[in-house]
Amino acid sequence: MPKYINPILIDRDDNEKRHYTSAIPDAYDSSDTDFKYVARMGDRWDSIAYRFLGSPKYWYIIARANGGANGSIFIQPGQQIIIPQQL
Repeated sequence: MPKYINPILIDRDDNEKRHYTSAIPDAYDSSDTDFKYVARMGDRWDSIAYRFLGSPKYWYIIARANGGANGSIFIQPGQQIIIPQQL
């Protein structure tokens, strides 16, 4: 079963109020199939997601696998990035 299927789960209470819950796991378990990439100047989480996962909307998967975005969309040049291959 994929690790990141349906990134947002929607629930409603008895009063029809919507509640949103993140399905992002708290920790990332590395896999032998993960790809490693060395960031270059100007790389961003969303551009890396687009390049390797096919969509910028998966930026949070790569950021989470690498310890979070740390408040910046940009990645430090030379930083080794883990790209999860099993979504």
